[in-house]
Amino acid sequence: MAVRRKFDIIIVIGLVVAAIAYGASRSEFRLRPDMPVEFFDGSRLPPPNRASEEKIAKAYWNCAVKQVQWKYGYASRLPDDPPPEFSVTASEIGPVANDDAVRRHYWRQLHATWNASSAWKTQYEWSSISFRQSLRSAGDWWGQVTRNMMGR
Repeated sequence: MAVRRKFDIIIVIGLVVAAIAYGASRSEFRLRPDMPVEFFDGSRLPPPNRASEEKIAKAYWNCAVKQVQWKYGYASRLPDDPPPEFSVTASEIGPVANDDAVRRHYWRQLHATWNASSAWKTQYEWSSISFRQSLRSAGDWWGQVTRNMMGR
């Protein structure tokens, strides 16, 4: 009978640890790495210009994925003017990288796309903050259970 009790305790501890680990993961919204149609739709461009415009659009989308989303999270309001980190290099797209009108155009495109659900994906991540909150909540719960069991 003592062996069964040990296994019961191990199972209970395992369930508590699993619940805490589940509570330590949280969902985050991240921009999709693949450029959505809302950001760039090349179907209205003449075929000779389509490839070069798509290359420019992809460079700016990659910039949004790698730079902008970390400064402005999901559902936050983007500023009217593009921030300095929203830029591309001449080695990526050529001399048009220095064209402020093109940069502003793609900033407006990002504005229009920012709140589109197709631009974002949900990603689950381990979070030490969530883990500490889960431990605190579990401790509070356990304290309440023991107080109720002791009649206090």
